[in-house]
This record gives sequence, C-alpha cells and structure tokens, in this order.
Amino acid sequence: TVVSVMEPALIQAPQTDGKEDPVARMKRLVQESWRLIEQDIDTEGIKFFMRVFENAPGALQVFSFKDVKDLEKSPALQAHAATVMGTVGTAVAGLGDITQIVPVLKSLGGAHAKYGVQPEHFPILGEALLWTLEQQLGPLGLWTAEVKDAWTKTWETVVSVMEPALIQAPQTDGKEDPVARMKRLVQESWRLIEQDIDTEGIKFFMRVFENAPGALQVFSFKDVKDLEKSPALQAHAATVMGTVGTAVAGLGDITQIVPVLKSLGGAHAKYGVQPEHFPILGEALLWTLEQQLGPLGLWTAEVKDAWTKTW
Repeated sequence: TVVSVMEPALIQAPQTDGKEDPVARMKRLVQESWRLIEQDIDTEGIKFFMRVFENAPGALQVFSFKDVKDLEKSPALQAHAATVMGTVGTAVAGLGDITQIVPVLKSLGGAHAKYGVQPEHFPILGEALLWTLEQQLGPLGLWTAEVKDAWTKTWETVVSVMEPALIQAPQTDGKEDPVARMKRLVQESWRLIEQDIDTEGIKFFMRVFENAPGALQVFSFKDVKDLEKSPALQAHAATVMGTVGTAVAGLGDITQIVPVLKSLGGAHAKYGVQPEHFPILGEALLWTLEQQLGPLGLWTAEVKDAWTKTW
C-alpha cells in the first residue's frame, strides 16, 4: 500500500526544472503510467476488448469466441486479451530503443491482414486503448492532459509503423502460393529472433540439455557449472543459430542450402549424433521460437506449422 500511494505522487511530481527532453519525458510518462495498468493487466485487457466490441460490434465476428454468451468470462477472450496487452507492454518497454520494436510492429501489422483488419480499424483500437487507460488512471488523478497526449502520440507512432505493413501484406484471398507463404512466415518470424540471437541460442541449447541431459556429454563445456554463462557454449550457440539463419535466408533457393545441410549432417556423425536426436533438436527449436514469438501474439498455428514443415 505504501507504493500504491507514493507511485502516483511520484508520477505527478514536477520533474527536473524544465530541462527534461520532451521526447524522453513523453516516453517516461507512458512507461510509468503503464506500470499501474500492469498491476491488473488481465482485467484491463478485458475492458479494452469489451470497449472495442461496444464501438464496433462487427469486430467480434472475426474471433473464435464470437458466439460466447458471457463474453467477459470467456477463457479464449481472456487469453487473447492477455496476449494483446503483453504486446502493448513490449512496445512500451521498447520505447527507449524504437529500432527494437519496429520489426515487431511491422510483423504484427502484416500478420493481422489475414484477419481482415483494415486501416480504418486503428482509430477504434486507439480509442479503446485510451479509454481503458482513462478508466484506470482517471480516478487516481493521473490521466492528465499531458499523459493523454503522450499516449496519443505513442499510439500514432505505432499506427505509423503497423499501417503500411498491413497495407503491403499479401492478402489471404487464396492468391499467395502456399509454399511462398510458408517461406515468408518463417523468414519474417526469424528476423525477430535475430534481434537477440545470442540469448535465443543459449535458450535453445539449455532446452536440448533439459530434454536430453546426455547430449551435454559430447561438448567440451560439459563440466562447466554455470553453463549458461560459458563462453564455449555461447560461441557454439552463436554458430548454430547462424547456421539456422543461413538456412532460413536460403529458403528462397533451396538448391543453395541443400549442400550446406548435407555437409552439416555428415560432419556431425563423428560427434555421435544419431537420427533419433533430430526430434529433440526440433522440439528445442520450436520451443525457443514460441518463447519469443508467443508473448507477441505471433506464434500462431500457421507460423508453427510453417516452422514444423521447414524443420
């Protein structure tokens, strides 16, 4: 309760004798106010979607839970709302380095084309987001004109990235070649993994060792205690993830990567790799992808299927 009293006061407090950079201040106001929303993020996510459906009843028809009677208690809506609010949180956290969230927003814009999302839907979503924020922050005296303006500009920035991606995305009217679409989904999602490729590589190997502890014994770093921080593991993980990246980039011309993959297969025989090890590696790869893409709402059944077929 001490924090619940002090935090609003802190946010409202006059800052730094007027010398704070306006853009930095805008980001700070958005991030600090979002922390209050996160205290009950599930409830706020439901409020957001109920506001969307109130203002645009037709929007409900694109969701699997469209016929649920007690909509606010629908587990499907709750799960989707949690994903969307998690994505908003990711965008808010990334305001310190906009280059990190632009690829995420572009992917989201493109991914939503297949659901029939149109540019005219953005104002409806924006209004629902601002309304949701006002319901929580208003009673605390924190939905000031300045905070509202900061959120409005942030939303406008989000739209400026997502809208072109939405418009440019191949439309799912059956005209996109299925194989070309599969390759595109894999390549677009991999670009998000590449933003923190070293971390993802470590996650991949730790998952392998979790599922197959014996696999660790073939590596030089098998006896390292703090394995995740092992330079040898980090170097090997970087090499493997780089190879995955090469394979992904080469999907446009499969004849180019077949010799590479054959060479890799042959080279690993000397390390005791067996055919039965491939499912373990595949599971670890898909798991790693899901950990990164899932919270962003991008680990869809279609993307998972594309990666499964690629593997």
